Parts: sequence; C-alpha cells; structure tokens
Amino acid sequence: MKKLLLAGLLSVGILFAYNPLEGIKAQKEAALKIVKNHFIDVKTAKKWIKEGVKVIDVREMPEFLAGHIPGAKLIPRGVLYAAVKKEKITPNQKYIIVCRTGHRALLAAATLKKWFGFNEVYVLKGGMRAWIKDKGVVINAMKLGPVRMELLK
Repeated sequence: MKKLLLAGLLSVGILFAYNPLEGIKAQKEAALKIVKNHFIDVKTAKKWIKEGVKVIDVREMPEFLAGHIPGAKLIPRGVLYAAVKKEKITPNQKYIIVCRTGHRALLAAATLKKWFGFNEVYVLKGGMRAWIKDKGVVINAMKLGPVRMELLK
C-alpha cells in the first residue's frame, strides 16, 4: 500500500512539474539552430515569388482555404514526409515556407533541412499575418479571386 501511495504521489508531482510551454520553447530553440538565418521578410518573398520561387503553406486545409498566397502549394506540416517521399517537393529547389505566424513554418523548415537535406528553405517571418499586414494578395476558397485582407485589431 505504501508503494502504491508513493507511486501515486510521484506521478502527481511529475504531472504538476511538467510545463508544456518548456517543451515548445525547447522545440523552437532546436529548430532555430537548424534553420539559422533562413528567414525572409514579405518584401523579399514577393520578389522571390515573381522570380519563380515556390511557396509551401504548412497550415491545415481550412486555414489554407480561408486565405493563402497565390500559387502556394498546401502541404500541411504533418504530411511533409509523404510529400518528400512522393517527390511533390524536392531538395534541389528553393522554397518559401509559410504558416499563420511563422512557428509551424520554422518547424517544417527545420524538418526539411535536418531530415531530408533541403538547403534552400526559407521561413516567411510573421507568416500570413505579416503577408496580410503588408497588403499582400490573398486567394480564398470562395473563388472571389485575389483579394486584399486586413487583420482585425
């Protein structure tokens, strides 16, 4: 009985000692070490897109349908492995990785660099929020064509 009580107290102590935000912080720090300085701003992204650089949007389908950069390819972060294996994206290309704020894009870029040997992956700083704030054109699922969106304050 004492062993069971002790085990219960230890597991409760571990439960309260665990801070999920620490895990997120460590994950971000590790990704930053891998990605290094491969961040670009909206102005650079717009220039590169005009030059033919591909955009990979790593958000989920509903987010993508709500509004995405024209020409962006939807590859949710959770299916990057399958996209690489099916050669939907290849390591010898240059890509801009985008999400809502930049966090998922950072993790996706780190995955592509570390596990699949991609060298030319760049994270759009601030993600779609920065794109919209900078008056970037957005395509939506309602087939309204390119529109300009504004962030709600």
